[in-house]
Formats: sequence, C-alpha cells, structure tokens
Amino acid sequence: MQNLLNRALKVADAGEVYKRDVKTASVSLKMGKLKDIQGEKKREVSLRINKGDRMGFAVSNSLEDETIVERALVALENQESKAAEFPSESPRMVFSYSQEVEKLTTKDLTVMVYKLHDRLNRKAPDVPTAISIHKTIKRVALKNSSGFYESYDYSNLSISLGTITEKGFMGASKEFSSGKVTEITDRELDYLLEMHKLGRTQITLENERLPVIFSGKVMGALMLRVLGGVHGGNVLKGVSPVKNRIGEQVFSEKLTIRDDGKMNFGVNTCLFDDEGTPAKNTIIYDKGKLKSYLVNRDQAKKLGQEPTGNAIKRSLFSKEIEDKPSVFDTNLIIEGENREDELMIKGVKRGILITGVMGAHTGNINQGDFSLNISSGYLIEEGELKGQVKGAMVSGNIYELFKNVEAIGMRYEVMRSIFYHMGYSPMVLFSEASIVGK
Repeated sequence: MQNLLNRALKVADAGEVYKRDVKTASVSLKMGKLKDIQGEKKREVSLRINKGDRMGFAVSNSLEDETIVERALVALENQESKAAEFPSESPRMVFSYSQEVEKLTTKDLTVMVYKLHDRLNRKAPDVPTAISIHKTIKRVALKNSSGFYESYDYSNLSISLGTITEKGFMGASKEFSSGKVTEITDRELDYLLEMHKLGRTQITLENERLPVIFSGKVMGALMLRVLGGVHGGNVLKGVSPVKNRIGEQVFSEKLTIRDDGKMNFGVNTCLFDDEGTPAKNTIIYDKGKLKSYLVNRDQAKKLGQEPTGNAIKRSLFSKEIEDKPSVFDTNLIIEGENREDELMIKGVKRGILITGVMGAHTGNINQGDFSLNISSGYLIEEGELKGQVKGAMVSGNIYELFKNVEAIGMRYEVMRSIFYHMGYSPMVLFSEASIVGK
C-alpha cells in the first residue's frame, strides 16, 4: 500500500489507498435437496488523490496496477470533485470478527443447512422448506498521506429460513445475521411453522385504518426513510423534513434510535468507515427528540458536527468498490420500553402484524413517504392471529406514524433494507396506519 501511495504522491498533494479482501461462501437447500453452492474470493483497491482543490478517484483489483494513478489523475482533471479531507485520528478496537466463522468450510455450511432442515422436518414433515447460509470474511485496510494506517477483520454469517406454500410460493420466513455463529432455538423454528400454518387461511381487507405491528425485519423499510431525513447531504440540500430541528420532539417519546458502528459482532460493525473516521455510537433520536444527523467529514464541517463514521462505499442497491463513500447506516438500533411480543399482540383488538413488504425503494423516501405492498401479514382479532392478509398495502409518512408508537417488543431481528441488512429492531406497534385493501 505504501508503494502505491508513494507513486500517487509524485503527481498529487495528498492521497489515500483503500484495500479490501473479500471471501464469501454460500450453501442453499430447497425441499431437502442441495440447490446451490457458491464461493468467491477477490481483492478490491481504490485510490483517491487531491491536487489543489480537486479530487480524483480510481479502482483496481491489484495494488500493483500500473494504470491506477494515471486513471485517478485523469478523473481529477475531468470531473468536478472537491478535494477530500484525509483523517489522521486512530480508532479504538471493535469486535467485528469471529475466527469460528472464518474456520467454517463449505462442508460445514452444508452440514448446517441439512441439520436445520432435519430439525424443521421433524417438527412438520409436511412443510417444504428453503434454507440458505451465507458466510462473508473481509479484511479492510486504509492508508493515507496524513499518517493514518489502520486495518480490521470482519466476519458475518447470515441464515435464511423459509417455508414453501402448496402452490410453490415462499411462505413464512425468518432471517438471522451476526458477526459470530448464531444459535437458532426451537422457539424460533416453532414460530416460523406457526406463521406458515396461518398462511393457509387467506383474508382480504377493506380500506381502513388499523393498529399495525411491524416486525423487526420489516422495520428496515421504515428506517430507510428515517435515514433519508438525517442524511447530512439531504439536510444541506434542504430536502430533509428535520432540517434545523436538532433538539425538537419529532417522534414518540417511547422511541430511541441510534447508529452503533461499534456494536459487538453487528451486521455492519467496523473499526472505521470508508473515509477513515473511527466507528461511533451515535444517538439519532433520544426518546423521540432529534439529537444528531449522520454525516461524513465534509458534511460535518458544514453543519458544525463531528463526523459520525457513516461514510460507506455503497449505494441503495450495491456495495461495490466503485461506489464513492456516501452516508449510510452501520448498525441502526431501535430501543424503548420493551413489552413481551406475545403481550403486544394480545393487546390488539383488531389490527395487522406485518412480517414482509415489497416496494421499500418506492415513493419519496427522503420526505418519509411509504406505500408498501404487504407480502406477508397477519390479521389480529381479539389478541389472536387469525390468518394471512391477502392483496393489501400499508401507506403513510413516518413523521406521522412514528408519533404514534404504542409499544416496542423484546425480541430483536435483523432489519432488511431492500437487498441489505441495516441493523436490529424488535417489533413495533403503531396505534394506527392506513391500510389499502381490496
């Protein structure tokens, strides 16, 4: 890395070399038969250089690439990118890596999916299942001309469990994702099978306003809108609904939201972000009051904040080395006064438990609007789940919905935002939401 940085500094005032080595392996099983085995190993390198008040950027798969400096220089001369600030502060240690996960071979993953299949099959031999396990190991290093040189290891093991309906469609599903090996309990398997059983009873609804419980996984679709509001770039552009509202009561006092890049073995835990800012635990909303925006280094200067460690090489739909660092979540965590999940459901006279949605990327995300097809949801009547809701949507705006938090559950699930995991949330009960039925 130093050799590449030295080459860059011959033509530039400052520079940064970012290196990422990635190994993945995945195994999937469908209806008791091995469906797919995949693996990949790659090296990714990016170079950023400053010259005057401009920045250039180029990527490669090798530190020895003879053209990367020239390509970064051409980009600098032909693109309107302002010079980047390269940090020098050293981060503290985080727990982002498990040797136990790295040692898992493809054979080990295969044994794990078959064991999960056997456990489900013993409980419900008539229910076909789809099971997949995906392992990721990353080694990330960053070196710049300001004296920063740090690296960290990252591991992740993601498990997806699903059932298949009589018509061959996906039924109930459950996801787990952690930096270490996760034990899946019988209680969680029983819950999955119970949701599958409820799916055999199809229920249609009229247009109405009902109490709604979003499962932890589905909260990701709403948190994507929260993220749009506190994104430093949106605040500076004036398109955030919470611009100039630091310290104000925006959401219910029952709700606290933080972004914790240092969370032990979290789905997106890191030592530093992709600009070199140390990972942080940032309180975004404290009991509903807006406390902080999520900002990169440039945005932090303009807004008078400290950078929050959220500059990530990704976009809404990708996590590639070509993606320039942009503000995204690390481990978003939803907290509050918790209530047992079962008691929360029992307290609803008539409402919906939503466990799957489609269309999270649609609508005016930055303004908080949502209109989500309910791909998996269950009607609640007199505190009991009665059957699966068919052909319905839930719509609204988070700045209204999040004022009406009634209760927050106990059991945390990994949140999903379109293609990627974004943190952890329990189920959340909202007093009322708009349901579009048949």
